[in-house]
Amino acid sequence: MTPTAKDTAEDPFTVLRPRLQKALKGFSRDSADWSEQAPTKSVKPEPEQFPVPELILFALRNVLGFRWFGPGEKMRWAVNFGFNGAPVSLEMAKFGFRIYAAESVDMKRLCGQLQVAVKHVEDWLEPIAKQQAAAGNVTVANRHSEFDSRYRFFRDLADRSYRTAERKPRAKPAKAKPDSLSPVLAEFARGWNQTMRARTQGFYHSTAMVDAYFSRLEHNLVLLRAFSGKPLLEGELTAYLSKLWDEKLKALVDVDEPAMQKLYSDLKRIKERVRNPFAHGGVENDGGSLFVHIPTVGALPANFTQIRNSVRFNFIPVEKDDHGAACAVFDEFDEAMRNGPLSSAHDFIEASVDPVYSADQIALYKRLCEGTTQERKEWIMHWSYEQDRHDNMDY
Repeated sequence: MTPTAKDTAEDPFTVLRPRLQKALKGFSRDSADWSEQAPTKSVKPEPEQFPVPELILFALRNVLGFRWFGPGEKMRWAVNFGFNGAPVSLEMAKFGFRIYAAESVDMKRLCGQLQVAVKHVEDWLEPIAKQQAAAGNVTVANRHSEFDSRYRFFRDLADRSYRTAERKPRAKPAKAKPDSLSPVLAEFARGWNQTMRARTQGFYHSTAMVDAYFSRLEHNLVLLRAFSGKPLLEGELTAYLSKLWDEKLKALVDVDEPAMQKLYSDLKRIKERVRNPFAHGGVENDGGSLFVHIPTVGALPANFTQIRNSVRFNFIPVEKDDHGAACAVFDEFDEAMRNGPLSSAHDFIEASVDPVYSADQIALYKRLCEGTTQERKEWIMHWSYEQDRHDNMDY
């Protein structure tokens, strides 16, 4: 008999429950007598087996009504049940997901059935997940510190390499060899090789720095969409996430404002000249990576004299001055964002707050951004305290 719309409205699990009952044959809500069969073995499944243990909790607790407990000290939740007459307990604790069971329990079969159940739950939850995302009922992990550390790591390496390239190599005693270069030429060649090696390493590190900076920028623009306090329309978040970095920026700040206009232009130039060619296999937007065949002349760059603007125009694509100019633009842009209209929103980013995009949370961020620094500080301290409790399961 096919469930009707009325059945589904009264019981949302009308379709899912029979599938789980079939998949979890042998599972019983009435846990076996633990006093007679003590849990003599404990197994911690590989993370790949159950990457989201909460889906098991949803299946057993929410759909099938199994007994559950939590939170407790260093334990978020636990579910007790019987499996073919033997007691089993599933527990999500500080050090991961673990299964406790009597010696007679076939762990391979138990885990296999749970994996089938999880797949049914995933299929059932998929449309709900899309609805929640469209409504903004989501959280994004704040990874600003990770992106920032990667950016500064490569920036520091590039700085060191370019400084090394400028230092005069220490002279080494010449060892005369028959048929070899003169000591003077040998020393010159050694110094030249060291300088070129350092300049090349600077180029490698600098392009990695540029890529890391734009990754950090785009991540921050996603975080700022919530912390800015600007309301989201239905479906707007998913559309925003699919935008290019500059479109995200334009949705948050006025890039035509005189102070921001030049910075925005400089950022686009660095993105198009340095980041894009190396991130997209050497393809340049203006055709600089193409060499067109001109009869009787040969292969010429498709952008002709504009090739002088290409990152490939110089022998070393990114030199010290190019690196320094990029760093100056990045620093100036960061300062403008940190001290501009979104300065208060940056407090949440730097405090590693994970943004929630629901209407009520965005309204809260708006009130906090319009409030005092002390109010934001106190809210952030409370949020951090609660988050640490949750992460460490100090319930």
